[in-house]
Amino acid sequence: MRKLWTLSTTLNISPVRRIIYLKEGIQYKRCLKELWHFGIRPLKYLSQLGMVVGEDLSMNGFSAHPDVQYMEPDIRITIMEPYVGHIQTAKTLLPWGIKRIQAERAWRISQGKGIRVAVIDTGIYSEHPAIKENYRGGVNILSPQFPPNDYNGHGTHVAGIIAGSASQLGLMGVAPKTEIYAVKAFNRKGSANLSDLLNAINWCIENKMQVINMSFGMDKMSEVLRVAIQTAHQKGIVMVAASGNRGLSSIDFPARYPETIAVTSVGFHDQVSVFSNRGKGIDIAAPGEKIPSAWLNNSIREMSGTSMAVPHVSGTVSLLLYLKRHLNPEQVRYLLTQSADKNAGNHPKIVNAYRAVKMLLR
Repeated sequence: MRKLWTLSTTLNISPVRRIIYLKEGIQYKRCLKELWHFGIRPLKYLSQLGMVVGEDLSMNGFSAHPDVQYMEPDIRITIMEPYVGHIQTAKTLLPWGIKRIQAERAWRISQGKGIRVAVIDTGIYSEHPAIKENYRGGVNILSPQFPPNDYNGHGTHVAGIIAGSASQLGLMGVAPKTEIYAVKAFNRKGSANLSDLLNAINWCIENKMQVINMSFGMDKMSEVLRVAIQTAHQKGIVMVAASGNRGLSSIDFPARYPETIAVTSVGFHDQVSVFSNRGKGIDIAAPGEKIPSAWLNNSIREMSGTSMAVPHVSGTVSLLLYLKRHLNPEQVRYLLTQSADKNAGNHPKIVNAYRAVKMLLR
């Protein structure tokens, strides 16, 4: 083992990080020594996904092994870059997106109390008055020894849309009593490794999250990410994902995977936002333009993007799960789409939290 590492270092060969998906039923400990023999130095075992994140130290790249289903190189992924508005002063009115989906009408029936929603993002600024009451901790995938603090703002903004609870600031979220968890997989610049996302999903399964908010995307198919999404779906986790902000006629991954609920953005007049990816695979639309929410240092910021549309749907899912916790992801999708407001032409229907809740209670 030591000789293999010394050889690659001497020849100035940079290790390539790879993700190895083991065949079903293969025990990690059994193949650990053999992975080393084939030039793979394991860094992390994702037990819920049956995957190994490791560095390829071999001279000729990874060689096939009978215990390995397939392998992918690690790649970089970015959050959906939003359109950032100005820092705002406190307001007394509800954010327009909350009113548009009629979330406040649902609050006498459900506020999502006790439902666990994970935000895979840049972390969360937990001391914000709109978030503090509902924040339940989480994990820092990038630096596990540190808390999942947000130094970017994106994750905090998303969390406020889902579970904000500061009426005095005009920052009420869709589900103002839901439990919010920060799963920090993106750095302060808004980028992450694919392996970080897999680790984040693995954590969500281990810690029994009920909803995962995914305000990120990539344009290339990843087989290991597909497997991770399928595994979480089979575990009953509802995953809500952003279609993308490039104005394309095709949507990004993971929103394109059929197991996720794919969300695009609409503006004040229910028109699909010009920046939104659209087309086959979209399940529903939600407000995503000029959305005010929590920001760093106890402030409020207005932002636009499909990243802002997704948490409107994640919050609505939380409202539904409070009323019936054992709904599976496909039952949730059905309720959301069947209760949504029709839109003009071929535009996707718009989520309606109140109608979704009422449909469930029929």
